Amino acid sequence: MPLHLPEPPSDVPDKVKGKLRAFADDAKFSTKALRGARKDQLDLSTPHQIFTIGLDDIAAGAGLDAAQPVGWRYLVVDGAQIIASAETTLAPDGTQELAQFTEGPFVLSTDKSVKTVRKLPQLEAAGFELRLLRIPALYVMALWLHSPISDILVPLDPSPIGKEGKPVPAPQFLAELSELARANNPPA
Repeated sequence: MPLHLPEPPSDVPDKVKGKLRAFADDAKFSTKALRGARKDQLDLSTPHQIFTIGLDDIAAGAGLDAAQPVGWRYLVVDGAQIIASAETTLAPDGTQELAQFTEGPFVLSTDKSVKTVRKLPQLEAAGFELRLLRIPALYVMALWLHSPISDILVPLDPSPIGKEGKPVPAPQFLAELSELARANNPPA
């Protein structure tokens, strides 16, 4: 089975594309790749939902069930080249609104890691949905391959535990992060 890209709420892609084009038309981008992009070639790819989990949860040994959905993320392409990401967040009215456009190592690492995970033999046995797990207090971002049977995490570069771009079973990944979280968040 191929890697499954989830469907965001129906209005989200159009909202994000609209903002992307408006920023490009008005020359509002402050980052190099987006500023230099060809406006007519900008598009979105690889939608995936963003989940976050707190330091206290990680330190307490919580599993992925403690992760909360916080928005959607797309990779921004200029022609065929990934140059940035676009993220949404939940607005007070319950809809998704654009939160930010970003460039940098996590964007490039996402592109590289998605290409790698599409070749994993585990995808043949079970369908995995692409997600992103973010643990801000530890400066960790990881692709989260979710299935009803198992979860695999792929740390994005840079990662405080290493293993960038390498699939790690979720329990092992979370155990390593739990040790790191306890070291950074000692009990009172």
